[in-house]
Amino acid sequence: MTKKILIGLFVLLVGVIVILSYNFYKNVKAPIATNTINAIPQNAALIIQESNFKKFFNRLSSTSIIWEELIHNTQNINQLNEQIQFFDSLISNNKIEQLIKNKPITASIHLAGAKNYNFIFYTSTITNISEDKFIQELKTITKSNPETRIYENVTIYNFPVKGKQKISLIYQNNIIAFSYSTILIEDVIRQLSSDNSLLDNYSFNKTISTSGKVEDGNVFINHKYFQKLPSLILNKQIKDYSKTFEDYAIWSAFDVTLKNNSIALNGFTLATDTNNNYLNLFKHQKPQEIEILDVIPNNTALLCYYSFSNAKQFFIDRKTLLKANNHFFNYQKYLDQQTETFGIDLEEEFLSYIGNEISSVIIEPINEDFTDEKYIIIHLNDTEKALGSLENIATKTNADYSITDYNDYKINKIGIKKLFTNLFGKPFHDINQPYFTLIGDYLVFGNSENAIKSYINKIVTEKTLGNDENFIVFKDNLSSSSSIFIYNNIARSVNLYPRFLADDFANSTLEKTDLLRKFEAVAIQVSASKNDLYYNNIYLKYNPVYKQDTRTVWETKLDTIVKAKPQIMVNHTNNTKEIIVQDLSNKIYLISNTGKTLWSKQLSEKIIGKIHQVDVYKNNKLQYLFNTETKIYLIDRNGNNVEKFPVKLKAKATNGISPLDYSNNKNYRLLIGCDNNMIYNYDINGSLVSGWEYQPTNGYAKTNIWHFALNNKDYIVIPLNNGEVKIVERSGKDRIKLTNVLPKNSTNLSLTLNNDLKNCYITTIDTLGNVIKLRLNDKLENTSISGIPKNTFFSYANINSDNKNEYIFAYENTLQIFDSEKNKIVNIETEDVITENPLFFKMPNKSKKIGIVTANNIYLFDETGIIQNNFPLTGSTLFSISDLNNDNTSNLVVADKDILYMYNLE
Repeated sequence: MTKKILIGLFVLLVGVIVILSYNFYKNVKAPIATNTINAIPQNAALIIQESNFKKFFNRLSSTSIIWEELIHNTQNINQLNEQIQFFDSLISNNKIEQLIKNKPITASIHLAGAKNYNFIFYTSTITNISEDKFIQELKTITKSNPETRIYENVTIYNFPVKGKQKISLIYQNNIIAFSYSTILIEDVIRQLSSDNSLLDNYSFNKTISTSGKVEDGNVFINHKYFQKLPSLILNKQIKDYSKTFEDYAIWSAFDVTLKNNSIALNGFTLATDTNNNYLNLFKHQKPQEIEILDVIPNNTALLCYYSFSNAKQFFIDRKTLLKANNHFFNYQKYLDQQTETFGIDLEEEFLSYIGNEISSVIIEPINEDFTDEKYIIIHLNDTEKALGSLENIATKTNADYSITDYNDYKINKIGIKKLFTNLFGKPFHDINQPYFTLIGDYLVFGNSENAIKSYINKIVTEKTLGNDENFIVFKDNLSSSSSIFIYNNIARSVNLYPRFLADDFANSTLEKTDLLRKFEAVAIQVSASKNDLYYNNIYLKYNPVYKQDTRTVWETKLDTIVKAKPQIMVNHTNNTKEIIVQDLSNKIYLISNTGKTLWSKQLSEKIIGKIHQVDVYKNNKLQYLFNTETKIYLIDRNGNNVEKFPVKLKAKATNGISPLDYSNNKNYRLLIGCDNNMIYNYDINGSLVSGWEYQPTNGYAKTNIWHFALNNKDYIVIPLNNGEVKIVERSGKDRIKLTNVLPKNSTNLSLTLNNDLKNCYITTIDTLGNVIKLRLNDKLENTSISGIPKNTFFSYANINSDNKNEYIFAYENTLQIFDSEKNKIVNIETEDVITENPLFFKMPNKSKKIGIVTANNIYLFDETGIIQNNFPLTGSTLFSISDLNNDNTSNLVVADKDILYMYNLE
């Protein structure tokens, strides 16, 4: 029924917003009046009644942000607005206004063939107005002569409207009905001559009596026919889910409240035992407080929730309903199969421990496949007994039974398929491989161990709906308790909707992603009342400035704290990106672009420097190359060591390994410095390169080793900890001997290249804050910039696209940038002390950004020092920015404590 919920959501949502507005008003191009219930054919799927159209339209056009946004972002709605204005001008005509004075306007929706639906509009005139007089007034105003024909002694008038369309209209007994479908007008004629109308229908009368006369109108749903409307927009795969929707209830009546950024519907639904309505499963259930929100992730896209005051009675009533609808045989057959196969009585060992809440959840999917984003959450009435029973089920149904410990939670697995749909019904999607964990009194089921770990991460970091500021505000418009609660975060569902829609509608949805993301959410609540009535509360909120609180796409919890920069890697199988990171226990992780841990590998030491990707076998498959203090590692993308690696170093490494590809032919040379003052040269197979003639001095390599070619000569630049700079050729022999030195133990080094050696130089800063440049023709320069304190972070880079490098200093909570003439051009102050050297990013649109890290937050500024939207964000490490999913969206990856975060950037 998750699909049914979406159906109801789409049709009701679109039915209220778009149907009420778009289809209603787009067809109104000639003067009309008001609806009379007697004229409505009884196969109406939906009836909309508006008591004061002019007042309603004035409010809609002048105060509704929703309407304004649709006008400016959709061509159809813009055209519709023009049509509404035309219609408004017609009924503002004095003569027509007098004829239909104070009469409401009603519309009914009907299927028109197998693939279409259409509207009939109704109004009435004041008494003693002849048909000839009324038609003559319409002729005068529209300046047209209608075609006429007789059907069952009633004249049908066909008025031409814009284009080739015509409106078919009848006027009978002061009732006006018109439609773009002449067949539907014939239905109205037959209805008016019938002895029975909707007013003779007991169920309709009982339902409509619950509605009030409200300013913004009423909506009535005939569930028997309403369920057929969604089949027009659904794809073949899930159309079957809508076929039983007519059994949900009989009639519903809603009062509509329209506000500038929201729509609310409140009213009652009628469901009876004699009609075998699904809603009667809750007839004996009292609505419960919705407590499950504290264990539901804050990035939930779709939530379907049931509550029970008596779960045992619910399942008794469900079996009764299954028998009444001839579905009990399949249910019992499924139970018997599990008993025969595994020796398990599911009703006794599973259903008997269910407490007062169950829900199905789909969290925001990153792409079309959301297998690992689906969960089932069940409240338990006795956790100890339930866990014992579940362990029994797990051992009987899993040949490879095992329990995984993760962050103080235990993850187990049940080897039973189609469990939840069979036990709970279609509202609850199936979990193909039911992995589960216990969170408080709630069982959480997911499709994989990684899916459960991701869920646990949300709970551990308290990223739940119950704590979400936006949801808390949204929830103020809902009841705190209900029997059924459906919540759809529309902004998070743009990748979800196309999976349920026919191609045309799916494509249209994808085209309007930006518009959909501006809708915050819609919620539906249902609670048993009395006399077969169920109270409904439906609330849709549209907020143009709505933002997800942190805009995290996912968060992944690692085993311990992370201090290293998460690095972006290429997945050579699909050209998306992945993340490698190491925690303080020296374990490295490969994380997918969706936040799943693909593998982890325990190392004995910390990685020094960067992790590089190389193509060892020259087949476009990439491996990971890096080193620790004592070893060089080469690992394939599955986390396995390549051939003879790891290679033990001859001394302790003092810098990160540098893979040099002199001729761009993937014949790598791996250079690494050690504390015996040597630079070692390995080939990609892990063997020392013969003919390497490097001569050590009194210093060791502490930072990057650079390589560049100039005038067909190779230069390998090796800064040493004692300030010396070694420049050697491919053989390791000295290419240039520099006599000048840099400050000792310099770490903030940058190499600027040009077309001759005198314009190639290394830039750094001394302990006093002076900028030092050592040119490769052995000239030393010292630049002093006033106001720069000792021991500051320093960078030398071009950040404003003027082709000149700027001096960038970061100290305490201040970042300052000076141009090449030493003029201060940027001054930034953060709330916290800056803890890392600034980062610099070139974005896809060629703009440049500056990244700053503090103890608890990260910042992103543009080149002029303006902070970017939604910053600062949670994070405490150096961070990386890349398009992880190849979807033209830049993503930021950072860690804080033991959590890895991935954010979307605007």
